[in-house]
Amino acid sequence: MTPSTEPGDTEGAGLSRVQREAYAWMAAFMANGLKPAEVRTMQAWYNQSPAHRAAYAEARRLWHSLGPVARQSMPDRDRQPGRPAILRDSTTTRRAVLAGTVAASAAYLVVRPPLHLWPSYAELAADLRTGAGEHREVILPSSVLLDLNTRTSIAVRARSANATELELISGEAAISTRGASTAVTVTANMRRISGDQADFNVRCEGPDVVVSCLAGNLTIAHDGTVKNLAAGQQLASGASDSTIASFDPERVTAWRRGLMIFDFTPVSQVVAEVNRYRSGRIILTNDDIGRRLLSARLRTDDTDKIITQLVHIFGAKVREWPGGIVVLS
Repeated sequence: MTPSTEPGDTEGAGLSRVQREAYAWMAAFMANGLKPAEVRTMQAWYNQSPAHRAAYAEARRLWHSLGPVARQSMPDRDRQPGRPAILRDSTTTRRAVLAGTVAASAAYLVVRPPLHLWPSYAELAADLRTGAGEHREVILPSSVLLDLNTRTSIAVRARSANATELELISGEAAISTRGASTAVTVTANMRRISGDQADFNVRCEGPDVVVSCLAGNLTIAHDGTVKNLAAGQQLASGASDSTIASFDPERVTAWRRGLMIFDFTPVSQVVAEVNRYRSGRIILTNDDIGRRLLSARLRTDDTDKIITQLVHIFGAKVREWPGGIVVLS
């Protein structure tokens, strides 16, 4: 088991502060360009040192290489929290502008990291968190057992003699309430999951939540409706719909044994799953390869094996970039 990741770790995939600022500038530019005053501020940042210029050139090469993939990861300019501010006061000093821009860039990076290269602010602020490829077991004072998968953030919202309330901010966790001394509620994207003497697996990625009941019974409340799960049933819900079906416990819990199991799975989905366990990011730009089906068993601590397989099996071409970014075309 790997050491715990402390909340203060930024997990920047090997990127320095200057590199992260360079990505922020490129992200702002790619979203919809910069105003003239902002360009001047960016130039002031760029001219600070050779390291700043090299970092910007590196970020520019990467973003232009990714093209539409990079742009699709960015929100519209008007919705970007923390983007470099538009300058309207001509008396603002250059030093103040530069300081504000660096702070804004840092805020943007924390709220919406480019290509999900490091955790967001909400994830960093969690009480319990794992980094890429980390697996962590926790026993709460209420005797609730938590098993956190890779890139998982959990906040303890309330803990008393009568109740324990947790929030799965992102990631995946196996939770056991058998032997718990309090009532236990787990929230994942506004879905309240309650289980007495139950074992269950919860995965939360953006609007998508998957709850798999391994033992006992669960009650899931969301948007005024309540659904019940028995052992062997799984609730998969997204932004607009939800379904209950049976599931394969071996596949759902494979991560606890250090495995990823794929049976005739589209390569695009395989790459997305591998990215959860890997520092940096594998980006597949070849749609034809993405639609091909793959069956494999991969170890969560040997994620780069998939790159070799896609090259040998499907003829993918590889380009490597700093920060653990690999582009497959």
